[in-house]
Amino acid sequence: MSDSQIKPEETGLDTGQPVELYVFQHGDVNYLFTSDAQNITIPMSDGTTKTFYADTIQRENIKPGSSGNTEACIVRVDKDNAVAKLYEGAPPEIPVKAMVYRLHANDLNRWDIVMRAQVTQVQFEGSECQLTCTMDAWLQKELPNGMNQYYCGHSVFDHNCGLKKSDYAVEALIDKVEGLHIYSAKFAEYEDGYFEGGRLYHGTSIRMIAAHKGNCVTLKYPCTNIPRNIVTVVPGCDQLFSTCAKRYHNTLNFSGIPYCPPTDPEKNPTGQGAYWIDSLVVQRDTNGYVGTITI
Repeated sequence: MSDSQIKPEETGLDTGQPVELYVFQHGDVNYLFTSDAQNITIPMSDGTTKTFYADTIQRENIKPGSSGNTEACIVRVDKDNAVAKLYEGAPPEIPVKAMVYRLHANDLNRWDIVMRAQVTQVQFEGSECQLTCTMDAWLQKELPNGMNQYYCGHSVFDHNCGLKKSDYAVEALIDKVEGLHIYSAKFAEYEDGYFEGGRLYHGTSIRMIAAHKGNCVTLKYPCTNIPRNIVTVVPGCDQLFSTCAKRYHNTLNFSGIPYCPPTDPEKNPTGQGAYWIDSLVVQRDTNGYVGTITI
């Protein structure tokens, strides 16, 4: 730990008062905890402060995982912990990331990051929940070269896509709920399939939308709590050039090769593609031009 910010405290006999801070990130929501007996507020580099809340939380030593070179760590929390509750019933659609800071109580301005990981397994035992966190090991992997493919390789609203989720978020008043089916007149204002592959946000629950038809969206998994009143939904993307052009007007960030043969010939016949002519997107196949997409 030659580059450690807290080496004097770690090696000193009298100065060490170790405290660990835990950050669990689920989408846009951060859960902040500390192993200390009291809440801890620390200054951040951007001039803001963050408060980490005292909770029953501890971790084991980081050790090699089952895949050999992948490191893992078990974090133990109470079963009523907010992060543990994300895994009640169906697992969350969006992976939960974890980060652990280590610092000392006599100086809250210096810390080391001891773990960056993702929660990959959860086990409930009595009043306890064990979160298995697998550390980022991409530096140990052989990275593939770029791939030419028919579909876009970006996820909608990620940093490569460039679109803002908030610009497409729709608030909908719930009319009724029947199992996985959520009904709202607001959904009917959009073409069938518009929200398919998107997300529904209700409190701390985030669920993938498996289907959309008329005034109904169907969730892939049930919400922990039945959605009531107002929910927020965002559309999905099937990574097709036509969807990128017509729905999002974002073809400058489209990473696919539209005229590359697709891997799903039933959905998109082999050889079919698209390209720009002035303001029109022209569809073509191996026999020639077959139409245009109105932008």
